[in-house]
Amino acid sequence: MADEVLEAPPTSAADPEAPARRWPGVVAVVLCAVFVALGVWQAWSDAPTYDEPTYVAAGVLALTAHDVTFEDEHPALGKALAALPVLLAHPVIPPGYRHMDQHPYAVAFAQAQLRAGKLRLVMLLARLVPLAEAAAVGLLLFRLGRTLFGPLAGLLAAVVWFADPLTLGLAHLDGVDVPMTLATMLLGWALLLAVRAPSRRRLLVLGAACGGVILANADGLGLAGVALLVVVAAGWRKQRWNAAGRVLPVAVAGWLSLSAGYAVFDPASVLPYVVVPEPFVQGVGYLLTHDTRPAVGYLLGWSWTGGRWWYWPLSLAVKVPWALLALVLAGPFAYPRLPRRLRREVLAAFGVPAVALAIALLQVKRDIGVRYALPIVALCALLASPIAEVPSALRSRAVKDGRPARRRGPAAVAAGGLMAAAAAVAVVETVGSAPHSLAWVNPGLGPSYQVASNSSQDWGQDFYSLRRWATPRKAFVAYSGLALTVGDIPGARPLLVRRAGRLVAVDPRTVTGWVAVSSSVLTAGGYSQLGWLRAYCPVGQLDGTILLYDFLAAPTGVAAPVEPAGLCRSGSDGSVAASR
Repeated sequence: MADEVLEAPPTSAADPEAPARRWPGVVAVVLCAVFVALGVWQAWSDAPTYDEPTYVAAGVLALTAHDVTFEDEHPALGKALAALPVLLAHPVIPPGYRHMDQHPYAVAFAQAQLRAGKLRLVMLLARLVPLAEAAAVGLLLFRLGRTLFGPLAGLLAAVVWFADPLTLGLAHLDGVDVPMTLATMLLGWALLLAVRAPSRRRLLVLGAACGGVILANADGLGLAGVALLVVVAAGWRKQRWNAAGRVLPVAVAGWLSLSAGYAVFDPASVLPYVVVPEPFVQGVGYLLTHDTRPAVGYLLGWSWTGGRWWYWPLSLAVKVPWALLALVLAGPFAYPRLPRRLRREVLAAFGVPAVALAIALLQVKRDIGVRYALPIVALCALLASPIAEVPSALRSRAVKDGRPARRRGPAAVAAGGLMAAAAAVAVVETVGSAPHSLAWVNPGLGPSYQVASNSSQDWGQDFYSLRRWATPRKAFVAYSGLALTVGDIPGARPLLVRRAGRLVAVDPRTVTGWVAVSSSVLTAGGYSQLGWLRAYCPVGQLDGTILLYDFLAAPTGVAAPVEPAGLCRSGSDGSVAASR
C-alpha cells in the first residue's frame, strides 16, 4: 500500500482511472438498494417479535405523552426515533399506561392495533427508521473504507454488511442493536479524527458521539469510556498532562448530548436532576439486574443456563456466511502493507472499541442471540476491508509513454478472483434468505431449529404464518411471542396454560391431531415443560421456525433429548418417536 490510501483521490472526466474508482461506489449503492427492498418486504411480512411491542409502545408514549418513564429499559432515544413514522398511522393508544407494567401494556397496545386493523402498518412504519439506520451503517462503512484504504476496501466493507442474512434479519426489526451499531461507527469516525488532530472542535464532536452511543444503548457507557482513554493515550507520549486535558471537552459535550437526548422528548426527566436524567439511571439499574440473570442458551444441539464464552464465536460461524467470515479472517494479512501511522490510527479508533465490545460480550450471562454482536460485525467489516486492496498492491508497474502501466500477476488475479467469488456467494445467500432472513443459518448445518434459537432464529416473527396454518386445523399451539398469543388464533388450543401465575404444559396424553410449536419453545424457552415434543419428528415446518406435528395417537411423553428431532423421513406420519 502507499500513503495515498489516506485520502480517496478525486475523480474527473479527464482522469482515465476515474471509472475504475467509481464503480465500487455504484455497486455499494446497488447493494444498499437491494438490502432496503428486501428489508421492507420482511418488515411487512414479519409479525411483531418479542421485544418490539414494548419498544413501539415506549416510543409512541415518548412522542405523544412526552413521558420516557414507561419502559424499564433505557435509553429511550432509538425507540422514540423509530416511532416517528408510526404517528402517521394514528395508532390506538390504550389508557392506563401509568398504572401498568411495561409488558402488560405492550400487550394491550399491540392488541389495540390488531383490533383496529393497524398492526401490520404500525409495525412496518416502526421498522423503517431502523432499516434506514442499517443502510446508513453500510454506506458509512463504504465511505470509511474508501477514504482510509481505497475504493475496493470500501466496497468490501459494504459487502460484509449488506450481504449478510444476519444484518438483514435484524435490520428490519425495531430494536436497540442497529442504532447501537450506527452510533458505534460514528463514534469510531469521530475518534479517528480526534486521534489524528485533536482540535477543540473535533473533541467536542467526539463528545457528542460519546453521548450518542450512550443514548443508543446503555452499553455505550463503557464504549464512551474507552474512547476517552484512547484519545488521551494517543497524545500522552508527547503532551502528557495536556493530553489528559482532552477529557474535559469530551465529557462536557457527552453529558450535554445525553441530557438533550432526554430533554427533547421529556423535559421533566432532565430539569430536576443535576448530573444525568433519573430515568436513565433507573434504566441502567434495571439492565444491570435483568441482564445479569442467567438464561437458557441453545446452540448446535447443546443447551445450558448462563453464559458461555464460546457461544459468541460459534454463533457468528453459524449466522454469518462462511464466505464473508473467510474475508474477515484474511483481513489482518493486509496490515503489514499499511503505512505505520495509518495502521496505528485505524486500530486505535476501530480496533480498540471492537476488542472492548468483545470483552464485554464475553461477560454476558444471557446467551439469547448473536444480535448483541452486531456492532462488532460492523467494526470487523471495516477492519478487514484493506485486504481488498492487496491484489492492486501485487500488480507490477512499468513506465510506458510517461504514464504508469499496470500488469496483473497470477497472484493478484487469484486473490482478486477469490474475493469476488466469496462476495458473490454471500450476496446470493443473502438474497435467497429472504423473506426469512432471521432464521437463516449456514448451509450444511441442518435445519435452523436444530442449530440456533431465540433472536438468532425464532423471535416470534412467523405468527402470521402460524395463524393461517393453525386456524382451519384447530391445532394445539405453543408460540414464543409476547403480544400475540394462542388466543389470537381462532380455534387453536394452547399447549401451555397459565395456572397460579405460571405456565404449565397440558398433559401429553390429551394431545391428538395437529400440533404447531415455535422452535424456541423447545430449545431456549419451555425447556422442561414441552421437552417431550423434542423426541418426536415434525412432519413439516413453517418459515423455518414453527414445527408441525401430526399425532394420530396421544404421545407417551418419552424422555426428551436436548436437540429437537429432525424432520420425519418421507412416509412417516410423525406419530412415533423419532429415531435419532
